[in-house]
Amino acid sequence: MYFSPVGNNDNGTIVNFIQNRTGKTLSEIAKDLLAWLGEDVKRPEPKSYISDVEEQNYDPARVAKIFKKCRPAQFHEYLESRNISKSLFTCPRFKNRIFFDGYKNAVFPHYDDKGDICALELKNKDKALFVRGSEKTFWRSNCQKGDDTLVIGEAVIDALSYYRLFPNDKAVYVATGGGMSPEQSALLQSAVEGFKSLKTIILITDNDQGGDSLAQKIKKILENSEFLGEVIRHSPETQGQDWNNVLQERG
Repeated sequence: MYFSPVGNNDNGTIVNFIQNRTGKTLSEIAKDLLAWLGEDVKRPEPKSYISDVEEQNYDPARVAKIFKKCRPAQFHEYLESRNISKSLFTCPRFKNRIFFDGYKNAVFPHYDDKGDICALELKNKDKALFVRGSEKTFWRSNCQKGDDTLVIGEAVIDALSYYRLFPNDKAVYVATGGGMSPEQSALLQSAVEGFKSLKTIILITDNDQGGDSLAQKIKKILENSEFLGEVIRHSPETQGQDWNNVLQERG
């Protein structure tokens, strides 16, 4: 069995995995799989793969220890290559919400409902992952007095790009870090209901299947909440794009 952290519908058996990525028919997939029962397919050496999947356990002490070595970013080569201006790193909305580690990765911290660090999301030109021991919640910008809008995106870079494209001094920016878990769903509902001045929620998911799925899931969560304000989906017009793609095109 497999599960994609990006697409909520991208999960299942090896058959689903192949079909979702190749578009092959069931008979074609069966033929490919049956070949592994014969002698015409060279199997990888045992040392080249792990026979059992090792469960990832939440380790807040490890995450906190790593975070202590991180520093607030005042500039970052990779993020600036994606047209995320360094002036954004130190503005009141995002100050102390973007960090870097000793390997020059951009670090986006997630906090639990008690305000403790619970996950670290790393991003660089060759990296996009969570630190081992993380339990993701949401990355978010700073809150300020008078805020009445919540902007929800999939990736932190999408949220930062949206801020650059459509600045709003009354908006809080949030990123899910990919597909949402049941725990994140409960946290989102609680956060929305606790945001008493909230009037508008803007879903800035990607213009693709994963973005459609995430937007639908968030809308269902909001329908079951006490939020009575406006919910808007604002995705890029071009199929397959996210807001950073748009930002880079505009320069």
